[in-house]
Amino acid sequence: MAKPRKSKNEDQKVENLGAVVRHQKLCLSIDMEERQIYGYTELQIAVPESGLVGLHAENIKIDKVSVDGEPAEYEFSPLRQPEEDKRRWQFVSSATFAADAACSTYLSSLDKEIASNLLIKCCKPAKVVSEPEEQANGGNSTQPSGEPKQNLKLVRIDYWVEKAETGIHFSSNVLHTNNQIRRARCWFPCMDSSSQRCCYDLEFTVAQNLVAVSNGCLLFQVLSKDDPPRKTYVYRLNVPVAAGWISLAVAPFEILPDRHSGSVSHMCLPPSLSKLRNTVGFFHTAFSHYEEYLSALFPFGSYKQVFIAPEMAISSWSLGASMIIFTSQVLFDEKVIDQVH
Repeated sequence: MAKPRKSKNEDQKVENLGAVVRHQKLCLSIDMEERQIYGYTELQIAVPESGLVGLHAENIKIDKVSVDGEPAEYEFSPLRQPEEDKRRWQFVSSATFAADAACSTYLSSLDKEIASNLLIKCCKPAKVVSEPEEQANGGNSTQPSGEPKQNLKLVRIDYWVEKAETGIHFSSNVLHTNNQIRRARCWFPCMDSSSQRCCYDLEFTVAQNLVAVSNGCLLFQVLSKDDPPRKTYVYRLNVPVAAGWISLAVAPFEILPDRHSGSVSHMCLPPSLSKLRNTVGFFHTAFSHYEEYLSALFPFGSYKQVFIAPEMAISSWSLGASMIIFTSQVLFDEKVIDQVH
């Protein structure tokens, strides 16, 4: 059985630069009472010749890692503040030195966050069939001619996150994510880089009275036979995006479909429903204006805007692929007519 290791050398980081995520699936269950998420992610990855794949993961507890269904060796080194950063503050004697130390610590943290901290050893690369061998096999090949051979592996990571303070946030019966730079890794293992884009399948299981809102189009909902029953929301995002654009909001939302567009939905907590109705009445005008001005339809097939209480939010808005999480401060009742636009 694979066991996490704490050591990681620089040579492995360099060798891993060729890995590319082709597709990612995320299946999670959310426990509001325990403030915990648990489940797994599956990544279809084009593995480099080294056989090593580097991912990003923070605040995550890994149960096991497998490659093509077989247990895999991996090294996991959670990001910690090194002694070097602590020593910078021991000699601070003025505001100028404090500014220099803060800048140096910040730049050092950025450098460490770029590096992969979850290294997975995949199987050896598949044998590349030479032209004489291909002719001997009758010319049959599953790879289209003219395309480079790829060593695709399915990497599965079973994990859980408990009482996270970054990237994903719990507040009463509300959960939401924020996609600040390099924060996707705080709630699911991924290649957390703007240069890595892929399509996603997303499944979230929550209590029956809750709604899980995420990216892409909602394919269907499944009610379990558990006691009490739980509901699974299944989404598919067919437009390749970076991991940082994946978002999730879970709460007892009231859903208000847009009267003018079946692909647009507005959601809020029950106390804000009347304000939501008043505020979004103008929305279709702006939405259709941008589509007309750009001569292009909205690329994601559906759009969802979610409003949560300001005391629950980390920022006034959090932008994700096909959805935005706002604070309810932007909602106004019918007595205020100027602010809606």
